Amino acid sequence: MITVLSLIIGIFGFIATLVGAYFTYISFVNPIIRLKKYLKKPQNWEKFQGTEAYLSIYRHKKHQEFEIIIDWDKPVVKNYQEEWIKDYPDKEHNASYFVRLEAKGMLLMKELFISLDGGRIFVPMPRMRFRNSEAEYWYETIQIQLANILGEYSYERSGAKNIEGFASQQKKQILIKNE
Repeated sequence: MITVLSLIIGIFGFIATLVGAYFTYISFVNPIIRLKKYLKKPQNWEKFQGTEAYLSIYRHKKHQEFEIIIDWDKPVVKNYQEEWIKDYPDKEHNASYFVRLEAKGMLLMKELFISLDGGRIFVPMPRMRFRNSEAEYWYETIQIQLANILGEYSYERSGAKNIEGFASQQKKQILIKNE
């Protein structure tokens, strides 16, 4: 009888240890690692209407402490122009904005996005490097994931429905590096 009771207590203790380890993992693991995991599923993010109209806030549906915030009152560059950008009808209202990725109000990282054609297009600024005096542009995985959550491609004549479609239509080639 004591052996059976000891076995039951041992199994219960083992299960409690596994449950405790799981809760420790989801609570204390590096929030950047968790954020990168959550960005992989854009359907798990929702736009949240806050009290400030100048902020766009996206938050994770299950883990609402993770937010993506755009402050429309703080453009980085107004009248933004680059050689790779296709000519859109409204060139005068292009701007760049930082998209902040936060957990519990703590800034984890930020990514530069650009608003084109009077705000009808909102995409990440591609990475750039010079190779043999030629500029090379590309999107990294995190940029693609963010674009899948908050990107806008509503320029009707372009037909772009995602970041890949947008990248393929620009003046200069933008590579997609989705590892």
